[in-house]
Amino acid sequence: MKINYKNLPKEEISPGIFRIWIFDERAGAKNFFMRLFEIAPLKETQADKHPYEHEIFILKGKGMVEIDYDKFEVASGDAVYIAPNKLHQIRNTGDTLLQFICMVPASYREYKKNLASKNVRGK
Repeated sequence: MKINYKNLPKEEISPGIFRIWIFDERAGAKNFFMRLFEIAPLKETQADKHPYEHEIFILKGKGMVEIDYDKFEVASGDAVYIAPNKLHQIRNTGDTLLQFICMVPASYREYKKNLASKNVRGK
């Protein structure tokens, strides 16, 4: 299967931060999902921590990845492994778009469903 990400919907998950689902269960993926993120200059993802690993590969731009308070400068061609249960955040430190691929296991969906269910019951 071939997909051009430019033909897929772009979801703004917070101001200046966009996610595009490239491969997931809708495309027939069973084990892991591929997403493309775009972060506008001087924007950052929300700090996050979860029980699954993920990997990112920087396509363009430059930024900073923070994992459990260790900071790594990243640029085009760099790859970063984020282990399960590590607090992490990604920041665009440049003046152009930071774009990267992020891979997560298919268990991501079940985790998010369980999290949403707990949040609904907790209200």
